[in-house]
Amino acid sequence: MTLSRIVILLVALAPAPSSAPAHADEAPSPAELGFYVAIQLDEQGQLDKALPLYAARARETLTQHDRLRYAAALLRAGQPEGAKAVFDRLASEVGSVEHGSAGRAYAPAICASTALLAGSPAVAVPYAHAASAAERRDAGRRLLLVRALVAAGEPAAARPLLAGLAGEAGDWGDGPRIELARAELATGEVKAARTLLARAVPTSLGQMFQDSVRANLALRDHNWQKAAQVLEAAERKVPRSLADDRKVDGAWRNIQREVRSAALRRALALWHLGKQPAAVAEARRASATDEEYVRAAASILLAAAELAGDRPEDALARLRILAGHNHRFREPVAALARALATERRGVTPAVAALGAALAESDRSVDFVTQPLVETFGEAAEHAAQLTRAS
Repeated sequence: MTLSRIVILLVALAPAPSSAPAHADEAPSPAELGFYVAIQLDEQGQLDKALPLYAARARETLTQHDRLRYAAALLRAGQPEGAKAVFDRLASEVGSVEHGSAGRAYAPAICASTALLAGSPAVAVPYAHAASAAERRDAGRRLLLVRALVAAGEPAAARPLLAGLAGEAGDWGDGPRIELARAELATGEVKAARTLLARAVPTSLGQMFQDSVRANLALRDHNWQKAAQVLEAAERKVPRSLADDRKVDGAWRNIQREVRSAALRRALALWHLGKQPAAVAEARRASATDEEYVRAAASILLAAAELAGDRPEDALARLRILAGHNHRFREPVAALARALATERRGVTPAVAALGAALAESDRSVDFVTQPLVETFGEAAEHAAQLTRAS
């Protein structure tokens, strides 16, 4: 199993950009025009306005990409039942516009990956189970199930699967071995993860993934210096444009997500090393991702920098955009705004609620979430003290 194959199995491909009309003089349909408007609205934190436009696009094209995009938007809007209805329809279809008869075979895995990308691992779990049951000998699908279980906060359910996979890993290539190490580490099996990561990787791309996972060992120990160094080395192994460019070829999207995840974790490490300007630069790069956990975490860290810099209005504006894009953050952000505005001592519970919403997106990276939320909490308390003193 190649590195690219395992990455694609573990993380959904981003919905492909809409193609231009077949002829230059062909007028775009209302749904096509609405689709471009929807993307802009979504980026501005106006998911409520974007959602019906995504729905219209999905109805018009019936492509898997557009329907998955709509399902992901429903998840962010706090409408999991609507998203499940879309997923169930995709999983039951004999074929698809893009993939023909192969669509049904891969649909549950793609639905699971889409839910993971949207920060809804609990929704992903049953589809990952279905994907694994359809091909029990496929290690990639079992790794996808492990990923979903751990992200949903069910490491105990993942460990028996990991034990079986570990027994097969001797003949694996670099990609699945690195992903197995990531899963072992996420379930607390540090020794097993170190063993899997000890093998040399010949390609720069494989080395980037290995360094990215290896850095998690340092982050768990709060060894910020080592984490920052390893993640910097990881980022240098691929073109910098992967993190900076808004659009890349489809074959590179999952790699881009890993690079931006590395940028988030490096930002956290740099912050703890007292290098706030460098941390902000890395967090900005990370915030361009379409992986909801990373996007939200980067936004929260950037808001922390604004609070620490005595710019609470900027911080709240950023967080309101996040809450408008991903509704699980609506109540925590509203509570924080009230606490800062009324000088009441409600900052601590508001920060805790914000942290809980972030953790719900991916429990496999609690070792990132906890220190990041603590950092934000310190900045929020600083802002609250200034409010009380004024």
